[in-house]
This record gives sequence, structure tokens and C-alpha cells, in this order.
Amino acid sequence: MARFDVYDDNIDLDNLFNVDFDELAEEALKEAVPVLERSMKAAVQAAVEHSGDSELVRSIKANKPKKSRNGAWIVNVTPKGYSKVKVYHGKKGGRTYPVSNALKAIWKEYGVAGRQPAHPFLAKATNDAQNEVLDIIQRKFDEKAGGG
Repeated sequence: MARFDVYDDNIDLDNLFNVDFDELAEEALKEAVPVLERSMKAAVQAAVEHSGDSELVRSIKANKPKKSRNGAWIVNVTPKGYSKVKVYHGKKGGRTYPVSNALKAIWKEYGVAGRQPAHPFLAKATNDAQNEVLDIIQRKFDEKAGGG
């Protein structure tokens, strides 16, 4: 749900600053993961209206930082698994489907027409984590480039 990317777009940081960009990006993102998880959980918790949604908060986890094919370093912070409480009843055929925590998060963020108002939390989570994450990246850069 929340995503922070660190990428190298035709900048040779390895030679320009005498740093290993991949090492820097991976270490910075690993250190930023707890900040991102904490911020996302706090923002979702603020949007929770009833106890059934508390499992949504607990389901939020970050993946390990990874390098994508285009060179970007990515870490995703997102709800995992399925709700133990909610079941979605399809309109056709009466089938029921388990509701993923990611779907519950989408319903929180955007609302459900005629049933639930939107309670946006993604921008808040991102904005609340931004300065601390940027500080981590700057500190890691200073360590690697010899400026700190």
C-alpha cells in the first residue's frame, strides 16, 4: 500500500561519491522499515471505527527491500493475509469470499459507495514517515560517503 523507492536514474553515485549505491539503498531501506510500518499502522489505527478492523492494523507488514529489474530499490508496506471476521457475499450465485486485509484497507482509503465513507490514511502515513526516512537516507549517505 505504501511504497518508497530509491532509484538510480543515470547517476553514477558509485563513482561520483565513491559509494556503493546498492549497499547504501538497501541499508537505508532496511533501517527505514520500522519507521514505515509504525507510520502505516498509526494512520490505519486512526481510521479504524470498530474492533473488527483492529486485525487490519496488525496485518500491516513490510517486505524486505529488493532491487527491481530497472534498478530501483523498493520496500512495500502493506496489509497481509485475510480477515478472520469479514466475508464478502457476491451478488451472483450467493457465493462468499474471504476478504483480504488489503481489500479492507482499500475500503478504508476510498470508502464503499452507500455503505462506508472514505477514511484516507495512505497520504498521512507517507507524510508522517517522510522526514524520518529522509533523515535515515541522509545519515546512511553521509556514513558511506565519509561526510558523517
